[in-house]
Amino acid sequence: MNTTQRILIKNHLEHQLADLIQRTERRDTVVETCADDNEYASRISEQKINLAIHMRESSLIRETEETLGRVDHYDFGICSECEKAIGIARIKATPTTRLCVTCQQLLEEEEGLLAWVS
Repeated sequence: MNTTQRILIKNHLEHQLADLIQRTERRDTVVETCADDNEYASRISEQKINLAIHMRESSLIRETEETLGRVDHYDFGICSECEKAIGIARIKATPTTRLCVTCQQLLEEEEGLLAWVS
């Protein structure tokens, strides 16, 4: 991976992080007073959805911040399992990835088998 690619990925991650932080700060997770039980139930459902989205966005923020810290290191773009280069197309699609396509596929197959056995 060359310097220009790293800069482009870093810029993309910085913009993504700013967007995630802004969306997370705007998300409403408060239930206000309700006219009746039906409205209250609807608001609780909305709150649960907003909370789940907030938790996912918080996780993405942590992943993105961690990836921004790795972009300038020599091992960015190297699979943490097989230590081969991760394809630039995969990094562009999923900049926070630490696995190449093959290792990711093996991991998902393994997880699928474990879930099936359980």
